[in-house]
Amino acid sequence: MFVVDLVQWWYAKGWSTFFGDMKTVLKNTAATFSIGDLLKTLFAPYRQIDVGGEGQPFFARLTSKLISRLIGFITRLVLIICGLILMLIETVVMGVLLIAWPLAPLLPFAGIILTVMGVAV
Repeated sequence: MFVVDLVQWWYAKGWSTFFGDMKTVLKNTAATFSIGDLLKTLFAPYRQIDVGGEGQPFFARLTSKLISRLIGFITRLVLIICGLILMLIETVVMGVLLIAWPLAPLLPFAGIILTVMGVAV
Protein backbone atom coordinates (compact mmCIF):
# COMPACT_ATOMS: atom_id res chain seq x y z
CA MET A 1 0.00 0.00 0.00
CA PHE A 2 2.84 2.38 0.86
CA VAL A 3 4.52 1.83 -2.50
CA VAL A 4 1.27 2.44 -4.36
CA ASP A 5 0.66 5.68 -2.45
CA LEU A 6 4.22 6.79 -3.08
CA VAL A 7 3.96 6.16 -6.82
CA GLN A 8 0.57 7.91 -6.98
CA TRP A 9 1.97 10.95 -5.18
CA TRP A 10 5.18 11.01 -7.23
CA TYR A 11 3.44 10.97 -10.60
CA ALA A 12 0.30 13.00 -9.68
CA LYS A 13 0.43 15.46 -6.79
CA GLY A 14 4.22 15.50 -6.82
CA TRP A 15 4.24 17.14 -10.24
CA SER A 16 2.05 20.02 -9.10
CA THR A 17 4.14 20.46 -5.96
CA PHE A 18 7.31 20.43 -8.06
CA PHE A 19 5.98 23.06 -10.49
CA GLY A 20 4.75 25.20 -7.61
CA ASP A 21 8.19 25.05 -6.01
CA MET A 22 9.84 26.00 -9.31
CA LYS A 23 7.57 29.01 -9.64
CA THR A 24 8.26 30.05 -6.04
CA VAL A 25 12.04 29.84 -6.50
CA LEU A 26 11.94 32.07 -9.59
CA LYS A 27 9.61 34.57 -7.90
CA ASN A 28 11.83 34.72 -4.83
CA THR A 29 14.93 35.33 -6.94
CA ALA A 30 13.19 38.14 -8.83
CA ALA A 31 12.03 39.62 -5.53
CA THR A 32 15.47 39.28 -3.94
CA PHE A 33 17.09 41.20 -6.78
CA SER A 34 14.06 43.55 -7.06
CA ILE A 35 14.27 43.31 -10.82
CA GLY A 36 10.96 45.08 -11.39
CA ASP A 37 11.85 47.99 -9.12
CA LEU A 38 15.32 48.24 -10.62
CA LEU A 39 13.83 48.48 -14.11
CA LYS A 40 11.44 51.23 -12.99
CA THR A 41 14.26 53.28 -11.48
CA LEU A 42 16.96 52.42 -14.00
CA PHE A 43 17.80 56.06 -14.79
CA ALA A 44 17.28 57.47 -11.30
CA PRO A 45 20.27 58.98 -9.48
CA TYR A 46 22.33 56.57 -7.42
CA ARG A 47 20.97 56.63 -3.85
CA GLN A 48 19.50 60.04 -4.66
CA ILE A 49 23.00 61.55 -4.27
CA ASP A 50 23.23 64.97 -5.84
CA VAL A 51 26.21 67.18 -4.99
CA GLY A 52 25.13 70.28 -6.87
CA GLY A 53 22.94 72.52 -4.71
CA GLU A 54 21.03 75.68 -5.55
CA GLY A 55 24.13 77.84 -5.10
CA GLN A 56 26.16 75.83 -7.61
CA PRO A 57 26.58 76.83 -11.26
CA PHE A 58 24.32 75.17 -13.80
CA PHE A 59 27.11 73.07 -15.35
CA ALA A 60 28.25 71.76 -11.94
CA ARG A 61 24.68 70.68 -11.08
CA LEU A 62 24.21 69.11 -14.51
CA THR A 63 27.50 67.20 -14.28
CA SER A 64 26.70 66.02 -10.76
CA LYS A 65 23.27 64.77 -11.78
CA LEU A 66 24.59 63.03 -14.89
CA ILE A 67 27.37 61.26 -12.98
CA SER A 68 24.94 60.20 -10.26
CA ARG A 69 22.48 58.87 -12.84
CA LEU A 70 25.26 57.07 -14.73
CA ILE A 71 26.49 55.36 -11.56
CA GLY A 72 22.89 54.43 -10.70
CA PHE A 73 22.30 53.08 -14.21
CA ILE A 74 25.44 50.93 -14.16
CA THR A 75 24.79 49.64 -10.64
CA ARG A 76 21.18 48.74 -11.38
CA LEU A 77 22.03 47.21 -14.75
CA VAL A 78 24.68 44.95 -13.16
CA LEU A 79 22.17 43.83 -10.50
CA ILE A 80 19.51 43.15 -13.14
CA ILE A 81 21.94 41.13 -15.25
CA CYS A 82 23.13 39.13 -12.20
CA GLY A 83 19.53 38.40 -11.23
CA LEU A 84 18.62 37.29 -14.75
CA ILE A 85 21.71 35.07 -14.99
CA LEU A 86 20.82 33.45 -11.66
CA MET A 87 17.25 32.92 -12.85
CA LEU A 88 18.57 31.34 -16.06
CA ILE A 89 20.81 28.98 -14.07
CA GLU A 90 17.86 28.08 -11.83
CA THR A 91 15.71 27.41 -14.89
CA VAL A 92 18.34 25.10 -16.41
CA VAL A 93 18.75 23.20 -13.13
CA MET A 94 14.97 22.89 -12.81
CA GLY A 95 14.79 21.62 -16.39
CA VAL A 96 17.28 18.88 -15.57
CA LEU A 97 15.32 18.02 -12.42
CA LEU A 98 12.12 17.99 -14.47
CA ILE A 99 13.63 15.42 -16.80
CA ALA A 100 15.00 13.37 -13.88
CA TRP A 101 11.77 13.55 -11.85
CA PRO A 102 9.91 10.64 -13.52
CA LEU A 103 13.07 8.51 -13.58
CA ALA A 104 14.08 8.93 -9.92
CA PRO A 105 11.86 6.15 -8.51
CA LEU A 106 13.45 3.73 -10.98
CA LEU A 107 17.04 4.41 -9.84
CA PRO A 108 17.09 1.81 -7.01
CA PHE A 109 15.95 -0.86 -9.45
CA ALA A 110 18.57 0.23 -11.99
CA GLY A 111 21.21 0.07 -9.25
CA ILE A 112 20.21 -3.46 -8.32
CA ILE A 113 20.22 -4.59 -11.95
CA LEU A 114 23.63 -3.01 -12.60
CA THR A 115 25.04 -4.60 -9.44
CA VAL A 116 23.77 -8.03 -10.46
CA MET A 117 25.30 -7.54 -13.92
CA GLY A 118 28.65 -6.73 -12.29
CA VAL A 119 28.93 -3.12 -13.39
CA ALA A 120 31.21 -1.18 -11.05
CA VAL A 121 31.51 2.56 -10.87
